[in-house]
Amino acid sequence: MLLATCIVLLNLPLFPSLVIRDSRSEQLVWSSRIKNDATFGMRWTHSIHRSSIEELYRIEQGQIILSEMTFHDYGIGMENDLAPGEELIFQDGQFRVLHMNRVFPALHLITGQVRADHTLLFAGTQIPLRSLIEPGSAITIQAEKRSILSEIGGY
Repeated sequence: MLLATCIVLLNLPLFPSLVIRDSRSEQLVWSSRIKNDATFGMRWTHSIHRSSIEELYRIEQGQIILSEMTFHDYGIGMENDLAPGEELIFQDGQFRVLHMNRVFPALHLITGQVRADHTLLFAGTQIPLRSLIEPGSAITIQAEKRSILSEIGGY
């Protein structure tokens, strides 16, 4: 009975975390514990404009919410429809879409192979996704609660 109780406790999802998984195998690529209302960003180079794009996300109740986007060149492939309440401004030589509230249960992404150089911006660090997984890989970024066992075992 004690062993069964320990196993149950070790498997309880307790720790809110931001995780990156290989979309095909579901294998854990990266994770970090987060607090309520955590934020993170994603930066990459646009394939046509060859300029930097940065998105800012926040996590609320397990959902990922796109809250702001910054980019240098306005044109093909860039945001051109604003949702109610959103605002497009030009500031310090770049475009910013503010007051975004676009909700995603998870972000699905294929990491760039040529010039995109997708980079996770998290807790003051810049983590190039190519350092975590092979370029061209399909990944899923999501918030999930992890157990003690999953933290130890890395799954």
